[in-house]
Amino acid sequence: MGTVSILEGYVPYRKARTWYRIIGDLDSAKLPLVVAHGGPGCTHDYVDSFRDLAADGRAVIHYDQIGNGRSTHLPDRGADFWTVDFFLGELDALLQHLGIADRYALLGQSWGGMLGAEHAVRRPAGLRALVIAN
Repeated sequence: MGTVSILEGYVPYRKARTWYRIIGDLDSAKLPLVVAHGGPGCTHDYVDSFRDLAADGRAVIHYDQIGNGRSTHLPDRGADFWTVDFFLGELDALLQHLGIADRYALLGQSWGGMLGAEHAVRRPAGLRALVIAN
């Protein structure tokens, strides 16, 4: 893949932290792509191959939703805590933190696709493309 920059960090959200990784340059003229994994209960690892889309200069952002992977785990929370609204808010916090809320594409796989659809029906001004896989 050459010399593509990689940056990892955390976004604070509701007393927890969401881990993210940016491969590529957020300042690129190409639309940044946010990848939402399936689950709930999975991590970004199985959709990691989308990182290859950064080879042409596009920024590709993976993140682990709260409760999974490198993000905060909250095992004491009951089913009533894990709502679609919770995960939509987490996605919004990520977009704001990265400064891309005004211009981005979203790829959702499995549960991430449902989350992407729920996100899109709110008609966020910055959403330029949505890909739902499975």
